[in-house]
Amino acid sequence: MRKNGITGANQPLTPRQRGKACERCWKRKQKCDRNLPACSACINVGHECFPRKIDVEPITNTGGNLSHSALPSYVETLKRKRESLQIQLRRQRPRYASNTENTAESDVPQVQPPRNSGDEGEHETTEHTVEAAMGEIGFLSRSAMAEPRDGRGEAPQELAMGQMVRAALAITGANPSESRIDALQQAVGGMTDQPFSLKRHLASPFVSRFLQAAGARFLHIDSENIWADFETFFAEPGLSNNQAHLSNPARSFNVYLSIATGMLISPQSSNLQGLSSSIHAAAVKLLGTIIQSESTEKILSCMILMILYSVYGSLGGSTWHLIGLAMKRAIASRFHRDPDRSTVVSSEVLTRRRNIFWSLYTLDRDISAIMDRPFSIEDEDITVMPPDEYLANTSDENTLAFHTVTHARLISGIRNSPSETLIFHYSNLAHWKDLARDQDTGPPVIRIMQLQCRAIVEILKARGSVSVSPSLVCSSMAMETDFLRSCAEYIQEAYRQSDLDNFIGGTVDAYDIFAAGIVVFCLRDKCTEINQDQRIVNQCTTLLTLLGERFSGLKDFRRTLWDLFNAVVSGNPTHESLIANLPPIIPDGIRALIFIVL
Repeated sequence: MRKNGITGANQPLTPRQRGKACERCWKRKQKCDRNLPACSACINVGHECFPRKIDVEPITNTGGNLSHSALPSYVETLKRKRESLQIQLRRQRPRYASNTENTAESDVPQVQPPRNSGDEGEHETTEHTVEAAMGEIGFLSRSAMAEPRDGRGEAPQELAMGQMVRAALAITGANPSESRIDALQQAVGGMTDQPFSLKRHLASPFVSRFLQAAGARFLHIDSENIWADFETFFAEPGLSNNQAHLSNPARSFNVYLSIATGMLISPQSSNLQGLSSSIHAAAVKLLGTIIQSESTEKILSCMILMILYSVYGSLGGSTWHLIGLAMKRAIASRFHRDPDRSTVVSSEVLTRRRNIFWSLYTLDRDISAIMDRPFSIEDEDITVMPPDEYLANTSDENTLAFHTVTHARLISGIRNSPSETLIFHYSNLAHWKDLARDQDTGPPVIRIMQLQCRAIVEILKARGSVSVSPSLVCSSMAMETDFLRSCAEYIQEAYRQSDLDNFIGGTVDAYDIFAAGIVVFCLRDKCTEINQDQRIVNQCTTLLTLLGERFSGLKDFRRTLWDLFNAVVSGNPTHESLIANLPPIIPDGIRALIFIVL
């Protein structure tokens, strides 16, 4: 031991210290002298001294509100709140639906938090709404989806991703602008979770419909693989369609949702919604197994199919929340960045990763643009190679998917550069349209029209946000007329397709049709021919009526268009009342355009 008065070379060295408190002192919240190899507190009680397993540091480079060490307790808190919400929801459901729900939940492995006598008091005082719970889940996604690791390199309980997905599925899809649970919708969803039987020859047309109408828009969806899974699925001996195929849950999930989504977008969709919901419920039962046992690549592929189903079906959950969860998972797994050169990855795997990310990117830009929501990831944070570089020879099958990704990047450019001149954005849009239409086997005309109108709306919204002139476009008459004609032609073509039973839209189509109708009103004075043709108003509202039958919250679009038509064309003086009473589903950018109209 060191004695007083000893100095110089005879003085012993000061013990080395670790940077942070040891594991035992940190857990006991007591002072630690941090000496190595063991602190004094551990030596005094004869306890082995271990270093901390988890570093306390911000989750992101810019800092975060949730530290790695706080994650386990925060996840447990979220699960307790979710359990309390489920108990409250069961009490509100009809008796016939509660038994079905209990059966459905038992098929998916769930991690239950430990119970003790102290938990009962917490449940009695819980008054959180579903919106509050989803807000906290959103906070967890933003702050913790970087998948912090413990000392063994394992993610703590997969950040309860299965529970978060189920929470997103519980939110009503009838009104995309709201984040709430509809008790009636949940009861109907429980009723549709019934045994079903599928035959190959009956299911095959729906898979074809899915691949042609929806799957062709996404790079990662390979029709050959879908058909191979489909044939294998129906070739298995002793197949029972209402049971989970645990031998390959991801394959069964893909087949189920391909059929279910194909039913929703088929001309017979009104008669098939119940069966489609039952097939969707069977797929959801497989989700827990997929999240626990499959790779991130397969998990994201399954989630994209869930997102597509939610776009066309009101019982598919919240599209917005599902996209957020999928994109956070992709970012956590670094799908937005190409691997370092030192990492050995086969070209086939790399291409699949890139295709999955760009499919998610497209969905994120589509939903964010039409709803005026923020992007899940900004372009400057993306370093993965774009499709035009790694898909030099785009096949005919991927033509529409390729142009859809290019359009999504165009939308990002418009929103991120609102101060650019109108001619700048218009030139980029014209270039994209020329490339899309120059293909020998080009994409469907109505799809190009729809994407063109969406870009026009984004240009007008961005221009309106920086322009102080009463004129919205402030440019050449030819450009204004082109905007007007493009939106009018899209409405007319969609209406023509509906007469042919070829138009089965979803929430995205409803937003685009409504926005196109608003643009027609905004620029109505630029083309006398179109201004005098009231058929466009009738066609637009007819399409919105059809879509409102499936998504009840979208009926506000039709009512708003009629009110606007009466105010502008019929000389109704109640302009201020109309603006003040616009329904919440109207995005802010469209509200600004309506204000300019009036």
